[in-house]
Amino acid sequence: MPRRTAAASLALAGLLLVGVAGCAPTTEAAPAKAAPSVAQRVAASGDGTLLLGSLFPMTGDASAAGAAQVAGSELAARELSEQGLVLGHPVVIVHRDSVRDVTAAVADLLTRGVDAVLWDATNPVPPEVASALASARVALVPLAEFANGGTPLAAGEEFAARLRTMDPGMAGTAGGGEAYDGVILAALAAVEAGDDGGRSIEPALDRVSSGPMVCGSWGECAAALAKTQQIAYEGVTGRRS
Repeated sequence: MPRRTAAASLALAGLLLVGVAGCAPTTEAAPAKAAPSVAQRVAASGDGTLLLGSLFPMTGDASAAGAAQVAGSELAARELSEQGLVLGHPVVIVHRDSVRDVTAAVADLLTRGVDAVLWDATNPVPPEVASALASARVALVPLAEFANGGTPLAAGEEFAARLRTMDPGMAGTAGGGEAYDGVILAALAAVEAGDDGGRSIEPALDRVSSGPMVCGSWGECAAALAKTQQIAYEGVTGRRS
């Protein structure tokens, strides 16, 4: 066979092979969804100490729920200090009344430089409170997100006993579990973000609530975060809604 004819035959065979390969079905794996990198995360803005503010009903008809929430949040802060510090420091909580003059209470918390604010489990967050905190880049933790159907329930016997170590004379325990879980969740968010600033905590609240690894205590969840596992905190009152 002449060289030119042989070359043409080889070229034709090559084109046929390419055509067949192009017609063959291909399966491409969907790209894996990568976890947020350090560069994608919010720049650190904290000072190393997780400072929380609370806005609970300290006066009026719902003051019993306010007292229970104070006890629950302080219990969480105490147990955090006993079981392992948050970013190397104890959690500090500043309590303010949500009933008398909430505008002044919010202003005072912002002046003190709080990183996140826990809002009363028994009432929705007023728009003006949410707006003020968002403008100041302070994370908001509405405790109603932990309430069963929006109504805080009385604590079980074991947890109620723990609450009463903080306030032996409390009239009721409803709201105490929600406040406890709110503090733990905020602390886990700070650890996951590696920063106590409100700008870091806000998005991290979702990350520590929705991962595949369910954990039910500060110690268990913190250990999982140390292994870079994605967690979902499920505390005294269940999982955040």
